[in-house]
Amino acid sequence: MKVAVIGASGGMGSFFARYFLERGEEVRGSDPGGLATFRTNAEAVEGCDVAVIAVPIDDTVKVAKELVGRLRPGSTLVEISSVKSKTLPALRRLVGKKANLLSIHPLFGPALESTKGMKVAVIVGGKANQESPEEALARRLFPDARIIPMSLQEHDKSMAVVLSLTHILNVVYAGTASRFLTPEEFMRVSTPNSSMQLTLAEAVLAQDARLSFAIQAGNPYSKEVARAASRELKSVLSMIEGADRKAFDRHFSKLAKTYKSEKRASSVIREIYSAAEKGA
Repeated sequence: MKVAVIGASGGMGSFFARYFLERGEEVRGSDPGGLATFRTNAEAVEGCDVAVIAVPIDDTVKVAKELVGRLRPGSTLVEISSVKSKTLPALRRLVGKKANLLSIHPLFGPALESTKGMKVAVIVGGKANQESPEEALARRLFPDARIIPMSLQEHDKSMAVVLSLTHILNVVYAGTASRFLTPEEFMRVSTPNSSMQLTLAEAVLAQDARLSFAIQAGNPYSKEVARAASRELKSVLSMIEGADRKAFDRHFSKLAKTYKSEKRASSVIREIYSAAEKGA
C-alpha cells in the first residue's frame, strides 16, 4: 500500500509516517517546512492508496484543495484535526465521491511509543449498533487501535471538555502561579498535587500556541464549557470568602463521590504521586 503523509516532519505527521513504515507500507512525505521527498503535496499523493493530512487545523481544507484533483479513485483521504465542526463539512463538499474521506482524531500525542491499543476517535455517519463504513475503514488502517466511533457533534462537545477546558485551565493556572512564584520557587516547596498540576500546565504550554488557540477558539462548544468553569470558580470562591464550610463540604463530597467510581483512579494517582515525589 502506498501512503502519503502531508506534514510528515510535524509531530503527528512524523508519527503516522513511522506507523505506516513499521507496517511495511511504502510511505511518501511532503512538508515544505522540513522533510520533503516530493516537491508538492499534489505530487506526493499521486497514485497513493491513502493520503494523511497532518497539518495545522486551519490549513487542513487549504491542503485538501491541493490534493483532490490528484487522488486516485477509490483511495482514502484521512484528516486528523482535533476540531471538526467547520473542517469536516468543508472537506465532505470538497472530496465528494472522488475518494473515501476518513475523519479521525488520534487521542494521543506523537510521543506514543506503542501503537497497540492506541485510542482513535472516528467520525461516523452510520446507525447506532451497526458498524459504519468509516469505522470499518479505520479498523483496516489501524487494526491494533481502540476505535471510538462518534458523531461530529458528539466529538466536538466531548473535546470542548477533554481538550479546550484542559488547555484553558492550565494556561490560567500557569499564568496565576507565575504572578506569585518563579518555577524554581514553586518546585522548592511543591507538594505531589501541585507538582502534578504544574506538570500538566507545562505539557500544555509545550505545545504549539497556534494549535492550543485553535482547539479553544475553533470549537463551537468551548465558550459554553469555559463559562461553566468560570461559574464553578465563582461558586467555590463564594463559599471560601463566605466561610461557608458546610456548602464547601457538600460540594466537595459530591464531586469526590462522582469520581471515586473510577477504578483506574487509585492506581494512576499512586503512580503520579510516586513520580512527582521522585522529581521533587
